[in-house]
Amino acid sequence: MIGALAALLLWSAPAVPPQEPPPSVAAVSADQALLAAFDPLHSHVWRGASITDPGVVDEITFERTAGGHAIRSVHTVNGGVYTGETLITFDRPSGQLISFYATNGGFYTTGTVKVLGPGQFEFQQVVHGLDGVTEVRAQTTLTDDVYRIRSQHLINGQWVETGGFDYRSVP
Repeated sequence: MIGALAALLLWSAPAVPPQEPPPSVAAVSADQALLAAFDPLHSHVWRGASITDPGVVDEITFERTAGGHAIRSVHTVNGGVYTGETLITFDRPSGQLISFYATNGGFYTTGTVKVLGPGQFEFQQVVHGLDGVTEVRAQTTLTDDVYRIRSQHLINGQWVETGGFDYRSVP
């Protein structure tokens, strides 16, 4: 009976289409080239104080994840009072890096990341779940072993400079 049921399932199942060929080398190269811009930030713990409030200290790390097809960034402010995680991956249809940022503050962001060079990025994010704040844009640079972030928030329809951090690698 089990053999008959198995035969019936095999006979009635639709034919399996041939597997898609692997992605082209060019597509994989575009993906990897953009993600490689984050490589100088990996294998470090970056610590920095807010440029507007030195009592706010942030630690951030970067790593490859999803078999090398995504970047994961985790940051913790003042030992965990505020935390967030970002996933960045390549979106083939648009040819862009996209990101998703989740926080313990009850909101999240989605958007794009533009690679300007190794360790240099521009983030454009839509904010979900934070009253009055609808967008964030940030510019980051890694020069002279300092990773700098400067950000602006769209608050009640007005772009506001909201500061940033200057991070240095710590053991």
